[in-house]
Amino acid sequence: MSSVHRIYIVILLSLSGLLVPACSWASHGASLVTQVRMDGSRLSVYGQQLFRDVDHRVYFGAKDAENLLEPRVLKVDARRIEVLLPFQPISGDYWLKIGPSVDAPALTALLRVENDTISIASEDYDPQFDRLVQHSSAQKNHEVVLASGADGSCLGDEPDCVEARTVAVGPAFCGAAADFDPFEGSQAMTVKGTEELHLDEFYTIEARVFIREYVRSGIIIDKYSGSGRGREYRLSVNKEGLLQSWFSIDGTLNNSRTVLSTAPVPKNKWVHVASTFDGRYVRLFIDGVQVSEKRIAGRPAQLGYQNIAIGGNNCCRGYYEVLNGLIDEVRISTVARYRESFEVPRSEFEPDANTQLLMHFTDGGENVGIIGGAVELTELDRITACGER
Repeated sequence: MSSVHRIYIVILLSLSGLLVPACSWASHGASLVTQVRMDGSRLSVYGQQLFRDVDHRVYFGAKDAENLLEPRVLKVDARRIEVLLPFQPISGDYWLKIGPSVDAPALTALLRVENDTISIASEDYDPQFDRLVQHSSAQKNHEVVLASGADGSCLGDEPDCVEARTVAVGPAFCGAAADFDPFEGSQAMTVKGTEELHLDEFYTIEARVFIREYVRSGIIIDKYSGSGRGREYRLSVNKEGLLQSWFSIDGTLNNSRTVLSTAPVPKNKWVHVASTFDGRYVRLFIDGVQVSEKRIAGRPAQLGYQNIAIGGNNCCRGYYEVLNGLIDEVRISTVARYRESFEVPRSEFEPDANTQLLMHFTDGGENVGIIGGAVELTELDRITACGER
């Protein structure tokens, strides 16, 4: 590969969130990101001294986001960390920080997603350093070489001078999501033609959610007409942040069955939540981890009074119980898809014979399930990019 077909990028990482003179690196020990790879929402970062302390944490998020998220760390070794991001990034710049807190990172790098590739951006780094950043027309080849010399060449056998190739991220898992904010008056999204979308002795209700704040009853999925005998089922997050699933045997509140998670749904990060019933047990899952199990006799009422509502309660004027956050990948199935802890789905769901409702929100409010149509949007409803908070 000729020199004109290379991109020389020097990754200069901050200590304690601040850039320091080049001479300070030797005494503190330089932390270097030498390569990044992405497979779906799984991000691998290669380099030196990425984790300096067992108490350090990983933070990731859009460059202009108010808050960074904490992705789940899957693997850590001397030269690599692997994390599962809460969303698959769309085109843009993203901060990666590692350290004791997001405000005092020991390592900071700016990553760029562009044209289905992820690479290491250089614009954030201070030109006072005696390391050269060069760009060539070969950038379209998505190749990166990290060099230490002022002329862009490797200095001896330095371990930080390695060749890296960016990896295509593929189609976005989460291009858009339904966005709800009870403080701005947003209402539930009503899915047309779902009056007969009943649950039986086997079902799964699931979605991906991004909770900004807990509210009294933040509804994810709801089927409730508001009458004295109009309750069928609901999946929500209560004011303590607990995942709550209930269904009514006969449509009344007195004869409903409620299950609560033993742990709250995390805030300010994308997580997968699910409720399943196998005819005997209702089980709740947060990010693939089983967080509750309760034996229940009976099955949900099948009334047909009301359409499915997403993000709130569409039964009663002025009483919406709107979620404060985003919802994506809503799926209702006629089978208990999860009976024990499982690996979180890493791609969009594909409809099958058991899929009653499926909403990606990438094509507006389209429903690609068997029952019902698209959502009815009002001036208060929003579908936004998943990266927006």
